[in-house]
Amino acid sequence: MIMEKSMTFLATGDSLILKHLPDYPEFAAVKDFILTAEARITNLETTLTDGNCFPSAYSGGTWLTSRPDVIQDLKKFGFNIFCWANNHTMDYSYEGLLMTKASLDTADVAHCGAGENLYEASKPAMVDLPSGRVGVISICSSFEPAAQAGIQSQSQPGRPGLNPLRFSTTFTVTAEQMKALKEIAAATKINNRTDVSKIQGYTLREPEGTFDFGSSRFAVGDTPGRMTRPNKADIERTVDTIRDALLSVDYVVVAVHSHEIKDVTNDEPDFFYEEFARKCIDAGACAVVGGGTHQLKGIEMYKKRPIFYSLGNFIFQNAFVEKLPPDYMEKNGLPLDTRTASAFQARSERASVPLHNDAANFQTVLPWFRMEGDRLTKLVLKPISLGQKLPQYYSTWPRVADEAESQAIFDTLVRLSAPYGTKLVKREDLIEVEL
Repeated sequence: MIMEKSMTFLATGDSLILKHLPDYPEFAAVKDFILTAEARITNLETTLTDGNCFPSAYSGGTWLTSRPDVIQDLKKFGFNIFCWANNHTMDYSYEGLLMTKASLDTADVAHCGAGENLYEASKPAMVDLPSGRVGVISICSSFEPAAQAGIQSQSQPGRPGLNPLRFSTTFTVTAEQMKALKEIAAATKINNRTDVSKIQGYTLREPEGTFDFGSSRFAVGDTPGRMTRPNKADIERTVDTIRDALLSVDYVVVAVHSHEIKDVTNDEPDFFYEEFARKCIDAGACAVVGGGTHQLKGIEMYKKRPIFYSLGNFIFQNAFVEKLPPDYMEKNGLPLDTRTASAFQARSERASVPLHNDAANFQTVLPWFRMEGDRLTKLVLKPISLGQKLPQYYSTWPRVADEAESQAIFDTLVRLSAPYGTKLVKREDLIEVEL
């Protein structure tokens, strides 16, 4: 008798881990819940190096690196699949990437999202579990161009980097506004270099009906606004990878790291992200799991499969960075010999709402779901707190949220998921998604 395939899954947001896990009993309940699932996925949002790599000329906001043995702390929580395509993947250039890869290999964990070329960065991690085989793809939309992995050819090797999800942005303006933009461009010569490059054939001309103002593209429409679209090649590569993986695995999950947003808050994922996530489900993925902006976003049930646009933080320790390159000080207008803690303090004092002062960055959920055949049969969310009000050393780690924080998390998810028509119900210490 052949039984129908079935598997349970759990995923987290970003594990920005920079120091070892203390031996606190409240973490045991989090671990116990994680271990109730078979496929246990987290996003590793740091590099793993010996600290002697050259820093890149850019970073994901802060140059992040951790000692390689912190991966053992994440293994203690029970994770068996690590995604690492994110805006910090290339903080320490090619050497940092290759050292991170070696550290993950040495720790004997399945990982995906970055590698020595685009093929390696975009291929799924495939893991054999008691109930079957799962494939996980990791991709990132928030990166400097130099961070994306390159395609290998017959004559040249590929470039180390992350699995990229590129996108294009078009701003819509009225005819009167377009006329004004063109007048400003002519007066300021903002396009002088690119205009020459287009004449010489080095830069593609903009599509008919659009106008490039500096690095931004505009088109005339009835209502001013902004629209983004995912890169066609990146969609096709991911869709092909999903379909190919499903020839040898039972389920595929896609993990997306994205900082792009629709409006002026972190509440909504960008248009291209929504389109891309739905394309993944269309191709056969059983779920899309997001992270990036450190805060929860809404949940969409698309074709009866979940898209978690952002799960926020699982571990949030960016305040514990040990050292920063002089580039950070220069970028922030500080003396080049400023010590790391003082540099962070200066940035926090400049911010209207520093990251560690925003309660939303310390609230998350652990989604647990079961697939039976091609049907999602159960989806629950465990409210988790990172202890914002605790002393800094004791916060930043996940523990089961108390009643007040659980209610706040529930209210946030209800509000953010409502535009997608997703219904949630609070049942004791869990939030259940109505299927």
